[in-house]
Amino acid sequence: MIKEFQKLLTEKKIDYYIVPTDDDHQSENVGDYFQSRAYLSGFTGSAGTLLVQPNAAYLWTDGRYFIQAANQLEDGITLMKMAQKGVPTLIEFLAENVKEGETIAFDGQTMTTQFVLDLDDALNVDYNLECVDLLKDFWTNRPAMSQQKVYCYDLKYHGMPVHEKIEVIQEYMKENDCQSHIITALDDIAWIFNIRGNDIPCSPMALAFALITDSQSYLYLQDGTYDLDMVKVLQQENVLVKDYRQIYADAASLKGRVLLNTSNLNYQLFNQIQCEIVNGMNPSQAFKAIKNDIEIQNTKNAHIKDGVAMTKFMYWLKQNDGKIAMDEMSVSQKVLEFRQQQDLFIEPSFTTICAWNENAALMHYHPTTKDFSQIEGHGLLLIDSGGQYLDGTTDITRTYALKEISTTQKEHFTMVLQGMLALQNASFLYGCTGQNLDILARAPMWSENIDYQCGTGHGVGHFLNVHEGPHGIRPKPKFQGEGCVLEAGMIVTDEPGIYLEGQYGIRIENELLCVEGQENEYGQFMHFDCLTLVPIDLDAIEISMLTYKEKKWLNDYHQEVYKKISPFLNEEERIWLKEYTREI
Repeated sequence: MIKEFQKLLTEKKIDYYIVPTDDDHQSENVGDYFQSRAYLSGFTGSAGTLLVQPNAAYLWTDGRYFIQAANQLEDGITLMKMAQKGVPTLIEFLAENVKEGETIAFDGQTMTTQFVLDLDDALNVDYNLECVDLLKDFWTNRPAMSQQKVYCYDLKYHGMPVHEKIEVIQEYMKENDCQSHIITALDDIAWIFNIRGNDIPCSPMALAFALITDSQSYLYLQDGTYDLDMVKVLQQENVLVKDYRQIYADAASLKGRVLLNTSNLNYQLFNQIQCEIVNGMNPSQAFKAIKNDIEIQNTKNAHIKDGVAMTKFMYWLKQNDGKIAMDEMSVSQKVLEFRQQQDLFIEPSFTTICAWNENAALMHYHPTTKDFSQIEGHGLLLIDSGGQYLDGTTDITRTYALKEISTTQKEHFTMVLQGMLALQNASFLYGCTGQNLDILARAPMWSENIDYQCGTGHGVGHFLNVHEGPHGIRPKPKFQGEGCVLEAGMIVTDEPGIYLEGQYGIRIENELLCVEGQENEYGQFMHFDCLTLVPIDLDAIEISMLTYKEKKWLNDYHQEVYKKISPFLNEEERIWLKEYTREI
C-alpha cells in the first residue's frame, strides 16, 4: 500500500506527506473514516504519525506501541521510537531534512494547528505548504463518515444545566476580554451542551463543533443526527443548532477576540479566522475535570456495578481455568457479557486489552479475530477493560495468575502492587501535581532498575472519554495543562506496571477520586478515595515482600471490596470472594 501511495506523491510533486491519527476534532480515538494512517502503514495502535516521502516512510509512536508497531508496520516504513535517545521528533526530522522550495502536505482538516505553527517556527528554509486530502481518491473503499443520532444527556446523571455551564464559560471569556469562543474538542462540546452520541468508538460523543459568544451559543451538528425536540430543548438554553460545516463560514465572520485552543483546532478551520486569536486551553477542560456531587455519586454507583461484573468474571476465570478451552477473544467476550448484565451499561470504554503471557508486554495489545492466543498452561493474564455506563465511565486492570507462576513473576507482581498501593494511599499537601506523586508508584520498580515507559495515571470523564485531561500522573507533563494542581473532585487512574518483551506484562489499575483531608497549621492535606472495587489476585503476591503497612492497605481495600460487592453475588460467589479478600 505504501509503495503505491509513494508513486502518488511523485505524481503530485509532494516531497513530504504527513498522516496523523486524527479526525477534524483531533480526537484521541477516531472512527473508521479517519483511519488513514492505519490504512497506509498497517499499524493499528491509537497513537502515531506517519511521514511519507517518495522514496522513504517513517512512523512515530510512543513507548506503549514500540513492540506492536515493529510487528505491524509495512516493509519500507522505519519505526521512530518517540522520546528515545537519538530519535528526533517529527518536527526535528523535518527541520533537518526539508530543503529550500520543497513541499510539505497534509489534510488540513485532520492536522492540528499547533503542529503547523511549531513546524513553521522550526523550519529555517522557504518551503511550500499544501492542504490536500490525498486519501480522498486513493482510498477507494473508504468507510463513510459516522453520522449517528445525537441525544440529550439526562440531568439526573450530571446535575448541571447547559445554560449554567455556558454562563461559567462566558464569565471566563469576559475575564480574558474575549467576545467569542470556538470549541472543537468533542468531549468539551458533549459536556457543555449535555449531549451524547455514538460517532467515536467506545466514547459516547457526536461529531460537532461549537461557538459561544457573549450573547448567544451555537452547536454545529450533522444533518439528520438530531430532531426537532432536541432543537427546542437547546433553544430553551439559548443555543441554536446549525449545520456541521457552517462553522467554517461563521469562523470567518467573527469580530473582536476569539478564544480557542490550537492544540485541538484543525488547521483548515484556523485559516478561516480573520480576527484576533487568544490561544489557550479550553476552560471547559478544567471545569469538567472537577466532578460535582451528583456526578460523584453516580460514578460511585457505576463502579459498584463494574466491580460486580469484574468480580463475577474473576470467579468464572478462576473456576474454569484448565477445565474449558479459553483464548484471548473468548475471554474478552466473557468480560463484556458480565458487564452487559449490569444496569445502564452502554458499551466498553475502550477496546479490551486481554493479553496472555508475552502478549501483555505490549502495553496496549488487544486480540483480534485474526490474531489471538490460546490461554493454556501456566502464566499471567492481563486484562485492562472498562465500561461506559449512563452514570459513569470505568477503567480497571487486573493481572491474574493462572496455575503456578514463577518466583520472579510473583516478585514483579508484588512490586507493581506496592507502587499502586503507595499512590492510592498517598496523603499530600494541596498544590501538588501528578508529577509530584508519580515517584510513589514507580519507586518499587526503580529500586530494581525497572521502569514502565508511559504515564502512571490519567483523568477519566463522566460518561465521556476514558482518557481525560488536563490532569495526569507521570514524571513530567506530556499533554497541555497536565502540570495542573490536583483538585478535590478530580478522578485519576493509578496503574503502574512491568513489561518484559517476549515474557510477560503486569499492570494493576484502580480509579481514584481526589478528596480533601485534614486542614491544619501546615495547610490543606489531600488524599484519594478508591472508586474501583475488584479483588487483587492473592495467588500472584509474594507476601513476604510486603511491609506491615502495605499488608494493612491491601487488607483494608479487600475488606471494602467484600463489603460493597458481596451483596450482589450468589452464595458460591460470596464464599469464593471471602477467600480472595481474606486477610494476609
